[in-house]
Amino acid sequence: MKIYNKYALCIIRNNCLLVQEEEGESYYLLPGGRSEDGEGAVQTLCREVKEELGIELELSTLVYLGQFEDEAAGRPDARVRIDLYQATFRGDLRPCSEVKKLIWFSKEDDSSKLAPVTRNKILPALLEKGLLT
Repeated sequence: MKIYNKYALCIIRNNCLLVQEEEGESYYLLPGGRSEDGEGAVQTLCREVKEELGIELELSTLVYLGQFEDEAAGRPDARVRIDLYQATFRGDLRPCSEVKKLIWFSKEDDSSKLAPVTRNKILPALLEKGLLT
């Protein structure tokens, strides 16, 4: 079974998690993505959030929240493994590149729209850690 390794950023504001609607995707995804040749986790995360959200991470504030694995969004034959980070940033959030829309997702919203790893693993972990209430 194919496993996709990705790096994602957790942004929480007013008790809502930032997710994004991307071109060609049927699920809401967290900002982030896969490494390009020779990139490490932090380089990948910085590049991806700059491309997708137009922001720059404050590296001194970067916190690792854990690794989460589940079925890949829209790919029942594959899995995704996400290393999740949190950090403060510079710049104004805006949809860039393949991102069509930014969504502030609360725990009361319809979770069926979230990618499986976010719905089944990340959201419960954020609630358990008290990062979302």
